[in-house]
Amino acid sequence: MRNLKRTLSLALAGVMLMGMMVIGAGAASKDFTDAGDIKNVEAVDVMVALGVLEGGDKGDFQPNSILTREQAAKIICYLLLGEEAAEKLATSGAVFSDVAADRWSAPYIGYCVNLGILAGDGSGHFFPEGKLTGAAFAKMLLVALGYDPKIENYTGSAWTINVAADAIEAGISPKGLVLTNELSRQDAAQMAYQTLTATMVKYDNKGIDIDFGTGSGSVSVGASTAEPVKATKAGGYLTVEKDNDEYVQFCEKYFSDLTLNAKGEDAFGRPANVWTYEKDEVGTYAKAADASYTDAVKSGTLYTDLGLSKTTPATVVADGGSDTTTFSIEKSNSTKTGGKGVLTEAYVDADKNVTLVQINTYVGQVSKVATADDVKKDEKPYIEIDGLSNVVYGGKFETAVEYAEDDIVLYTYDKSEKKVMSVALAEKVEDLELTSTTGSTKFVAGGTTYEYNATAAVYGGRLKDSINVYLDTNGYVVYVEKYEAGSTNYAFVLDTKQNNDGWNGSKNTYEAKLLLTDGSVVVVDTDKKKATENTFVSYTVDDNDVYTLTAKDKTSTAGSKIEVSKGTSKFTADAAYYANSSTIFLVHDNVNDEYVVYTGIANMPTMNGAATVYVNTKNGAPNSVASIVYISAADTVVSDANKGLVYIIAGSESDLINDADKGEYYTYNAVVDGETTTINVAKDAKLSADVLASKLTYNSKDLVTNITAYSTEGDDKAISGTGTLKTTDGTVGLQGAYYTYAENVVVYKIEDNEFNKVSVTSIREDADDTFNAVIKDGEVVAIFITVVEA
Repeated sequence: MRNLKRTLSLALAGVMLMGMMVIGAGAASKDFTDAGDIKNVEAVDVMVALGVLEGGDKGDFQPNSILTREQAAKIICYLLLGEEAAEKLATSGAVFSDVAADRWSAPYIGYCVNLGILAGDGSGHFFPEGKLTGAAFAKMLLVALGYDPKIENYTGSAWTINVAADAIEAGISPKGLVLTNELSRQDAAQMAYQTLTATMVKYDNKGIDIDFGTGSGSVSVGASTAEPVKATKAGGYLTVEKDNDEYVQFCEKYFSDLTLNAKGEDAFGRPANVWTYEKDEVGTYAKAADASYTDAVKSGTLYTDLGLSKTTPATVVADGGSDTTTFSIEKSNSTKTGGKGVLTEAYVDADKNVTLVQINTYVGQVSKVATADDVKKDEKPYIEIDGLSNVVYGGKFETAVEYAEDDIVLYTYDKSEKKVMSVALAEKVEDLELTSTTGSTKFVAGGTTYEYNATAAVYGGRLKDSINVYLDTNGYVVYVEKYEAGSTNYAFVLDTKQNNDGWNGSKNTYEAKLLLTDGSVVVVDTDKKKATENTFVSYTVDDNDVYTLTAKDKTSTAGSKIEVSKGTSKFTADAAYYANSSTIFLVHDNVNDEYVVYTGIANMPTMNGAATVYVNTKNGAPNSVASIVYISAADTVVSDANKGLVYIIAGSESDLINDADKGEYYTYNAVVDGETTTINVAKDAKLSADVLASKLTYNSKDLVTNITAYSTEGDDKAISGTGTLKTTDGTVGLQGAYYTYAENVVVYKIEDNEFNKVSVTSIREDADDTFNAVIKDGEVVAIFITVVEA
């Protein structure tokens, strides 16, 4: 008989998982058709098991519908009397003018009014369908616990303040719930659930009531303070005997067959509550973790978040498997555990032992649906799942939620029992074009960068594929499927050919070399007549793969110079042609003989120089917006905008990215002109070590193709070495020598391949750290210090 009070209101009410919800075994909530909307799973399951709450006629629970006054009266009766006795309540007549004697709720309202738990408006009205606030329901629950509404001042203008204070003290007010707001069914379930473990109270003396008359109300005076009710026998609802206290909790008085093992463990190895009623298990529910993550987490981060004071070996349990591993949690250690989309929950016991429970989210496809009409009377509806992840699991899962065959779903899996534990529909993002891939970690489609869930299989298709993407609850990709998308059916004619056959050309055939709007170049057979080179066409294809080409609007030449810069829609130097967000640019790199496509002027790289330009407009005249543009130009454009200072961290190199527009490249963390940024470096310019540079050379695809290292000679030079000395009196020590530094000197410390801008005065003596610095006219103007762990 333990007085949990605030402990339960904070701990049990806060039980939730980041990402996909993993519900308890034997739970009732998953049998509702709207199970996915239930957040207070443990509370709903316990209340349903006790018969206090039930679902609707359609098999749903309606967790977010607002509780009414008459529904609250029924809940209180079922809490105080139990399901069987509450159902036998009857009424002999109408208590209120708006509550008929034969109304379904009349017996419950009458019972609560007689106990002083509920009251009307003083004019004979009860308003049974009126919506209830959290404070009003808390008042009812407090009275059920034994609190006297007159003694505790639950009436009058300050009643909500008094009720709220006592509700928090008693442990029945869920954390984060605003009691003055209207109350949902599932929040009512949570409050009733927390009432189960709250302590009953009584008064040695209730004093006397003084009635002020004339409708002014009454007040109780001389009453004693509410005191907890002491138990008359040992034991209680907690299965671990020593954890019970000397007082009576609500569930011990009204539900003596309800027990709680508060030191249980769920299928995944997490500390859990295990509820049992009348010897039947209600469910197992994981407790709130001390820290939770859905991405890979560093050892040092765990050390800080868990408040550890020494290196601690943590036991790692993955998907409930019996084979555990050990992960060392150390201060300032960057070793990681977990992964993207992997729920890692850390638990610290009283002896500072740490357990890391890791739960993967897998993706599968529904292969079978068995509804209530398909199964035997004593069986539950279920689905069968075929796994689609790298590690393929699957199986049967009982659920009343409606799924269709071939649905793509997320699920969790208990490796020990080889059992699907929870299921949810995966979020689908449709009709995307794959434009870039970065190794096996991420890709770009539809202008958005997507990262893979740790269990996902990497998509093996090609750039420009039309795909649908399925996401887990944290936004990571679990599955990618290809579909056939329609073509824009536009092209630029690069070349044509006539094949003579037969006498007098009676059987001539024609070919055309086309640049399609997806950037591909094809040689096709055309019908009847020779196409015109350097024109834009639309096309159709017959069953014999013969193309019919039709001139599209007007094709015009637009001079011999291209000028594309950010912030302006004009893109030609010799004639005034403009572009917008829908303009398609077909760009020919005539040095490497490569083609790249850009949609929208904002996505075009900066280009300035000689070029052959063709534009397609409605009338062919200047001062109009082009729908399609063909540009043939030299590949390289050199930018001197970064001539001041560039530093690139080689260790920050990404996986190789294969982009449909840009080609193959790596990304690196860099400082350019004193600003931290990320740069794209062509595959052939891959870095082997950090570099301090004075200039970057870009091509027309905004890729760095050459890096000019900073000179080590002259009045503007770079120096490098090992070891720093403390900054003092306007000088900084680098490899045993002191240098004066400029007033606006910039200093970056590099740790874990990331930049951290610091003050020059923060530099301290460290014999292991390495540095690169720039000296201009005898003063240090920039310093990059790489922190080396001793």
